[in-house]
Amino acid sequence: MRSWASRYGVRGGLVEERRFTVVRGEVVHLPTTLGEIRAQLPPERRAEFDAEMYTTPLDQLERRALLGWALPPEAYEDEESLVARLRAGDHSDTSDRDGNPLDTGERP
Repeated sequence: MRSWASRYGVRGGLVEERRFTVVRGEVVHLPTTLGEIRAQLPPERRAEFDAEMYTTPLDQLERRALLGWALPPEAYEDEESLVARLRAGDHSDTSDRDGNPLDTGERP
């Protein structure tokens, strides 16, 4: 169990949950603000980021910022290979939201 201090941070008097994901077996801490996401981008991609963030509806902003810009490049490479595998019909190592395997290899 993680301590409260390791899971939450305080920014501007507001408590925010620190976000992370796992990429290739390594824990990756995600930026928690648009400014942090923008700062980690190469300078040549910042104008593209600004344009997308300024035109994204607020109800979609967090999702687009995190999924489209905050993840390291390796996460996108892995995603592309996973999508290709699934499209080819290989559902091994996949599970539903309850952790039940989607493809056990057994056929009726």
